[in-house]
Amino acid sequence: MEHNEIWIKKGDGDARLGRLATYRPQDLAHWTGLKIIRFKVPEEFTDRQVVAPHPIVTLLDAGQTSSRLRYGLRDVTTQCRADDLMCYSGGCEIDHAHWRTRDAAMISVELDPSRLSLIEAGDTRFTQRTLQGEPRFNDPELAVMLRTLWREVRGGCAKGRLYADSLSLGLAVHVHRRFGRMAAGEDRREARSRLTAAQLRHLDDYIRTHLDESIGLADLAREAGLSRYHFTRLFTNTVGRSPYQHVLHKRLERAYHLLTSTQAPVADVALAAGFSSQSHFAEVCRRVMGATPKELRDRH
Repeated sequence: MEHNEIWIKKGDGDARLGRLATYRPQDLAHWTGLKIIRFKVPEEFTDRQVVAPHPIVTLLDAGQTSSRLRYGLRDVTTQCRADDLMCYSGGCEIDHAHWRTRDAAMISVELDPSRLSLIEAGDTRFTQRTLQGEPRFNDPELAVMLRTLWREVRGGCAKGRLYADSLSLGLAVHVHRRFGRMAAGEDRREARSRLTAAQLRHLDDYIRTHLDESIGLADLAREAGLSRYHFTRLFTNTVGRSPYQHVLHKRLERAYHLLTSTQAPVADVALAAGFSSQSHFAEVCRRVMGATPKELRDRH
């Protein structure tokens, strides 16, 4: 997630939303998702003439807030508690904003069309719809997505590009369905469509050949000749699990074979199966298979 700043204008100057953590560039080199930041909010502050160029969705991750926002002649007063969300439509100037908070921490995501095009090039659902802002709403599924996305970024995207891309695409589609007036029937056809047997064989051959590399959603969609969004829908309909879960399953299969048929060090097994590190491989083994790599090898 290069250049992970969310910029807003305040009066005559520019400001950066939130305090950034420090990430190593190599950890985020393959990230093509959304801009995301978590920050603590001062107990009380006032801003004037605030505008952000792109839509921003914010989760109140902890604490409480009370705000009074003035848009022209309209005042909006909002009380929020942890797990509440806010959607700013982007490009709309807030003339006056006064906030009071208590132990408040927020997770904010910017939906920049130029970055969304990296996920889904040419998809007009992300570029030709204006999101309808809402000062307070509840959406448990979206809250989980935001927290999961933040944990993945904070952890250096250890689960890889495919997981990050899938999360970003899922979050963007979810927000645009809710606030972009995306009709339910727009993707009804894909809900029943499936990949052909030839497409699936080709994809499995590609995954097997490139398993020790960083595989992204764009790579798989390109091999299937589909957009990322349509590929994800059709793949899940066909296989019964997401592309990320499928590739993870293939990685575990290869790793288990290497663990039980060779004496290669666990670190080498992890890399040969495409895991980002030995620790990530061990974490996945414990979670999915209920044992550490060493325990799996000793059992054989």
